[in-house]
Amino acid sequence: MTTLSHDRYCDEVARQIDLLRATLTGADLSDTVPTCPDWTLSQLVRHTGGAVRWSERLVATRAERNIPDEDVPDAAGPEGDDPAALDAWLASTGALAEKTLRAAGADASAWSWSATTPRGSGRGA
Repeated sequence: MTTLSHDRYCDEVARQIDLLRATLTGADLSDTVPTCPDWTLSQLVRHTGGAVRWSERLVATRAERNIPDEDVPDAAGPEGDDPAALDAWLASTGALAEKTLRAAGADASAWSWSATTPRGSGRGA
């Protein structure tokens, strides 16, 4: 399996967030997600954005252990289901994550739920 370069990984994080944001345009946030039929689009976007913010905190703090959700700033996103507010939150989430990942560099290490990633390899951060 080919491993992405650090720059490509950062590019892909930004690109994937942009693709998710594109699904919000004109969408009904209460629609169910075909691949996750128990979830609405709003729930999926909040879950994904919260996970990206959690990952960003792990890298930004070079965490040596898990960071609880309640210790991740703005992890839940905006209150209510305003598509514009949710889109703005997701945009800032992506920008924050990309900035942190790029600044950390490929050799940064942080706690991961995966025990198989070697610390400092550039793949776990």
